[in-house]
Amino acid sequence: MTKNIRKYVFPNIPYLAALWFCMKLGTAYRLSAGANAGMKLIGTMQTLGPVLQEISPGLNAFDWLVGIAGAALLRLIIFQKVKKAKNFGRMWSTVLPVGAIKMI
Repeated sequence: MTKNIRKYVFPNIPYLAALWFCMKLGTAYRLSAGANAGMKLIGTMQTLGPVLQEISPGLNAFDWLVGIAGAALLRLIIFQKVKKAKNFGRMWSTVLPVGAIKMI
């Protein structure tokens, strides 16, 4: 059981934090006053402080949707960065000869 926790749970803790924060952003947007999108965004910045003071997440479906979308977007961005880094390392190993790496 301990190996499973280390393998699956620990690497996903940052995504849980991103889920919580994006849920709070969704709550702030939902509770903000305003008629159009610009006024809603300004209202979101004003209501973000009081929303973050409460630690428990809301049960509204919109909040969960925003939270899941934000965490998935973060995961996708990190996945792409890691994929590019692997391709970048492979590119340098094929371009440079082995002895040239020691000279750099």
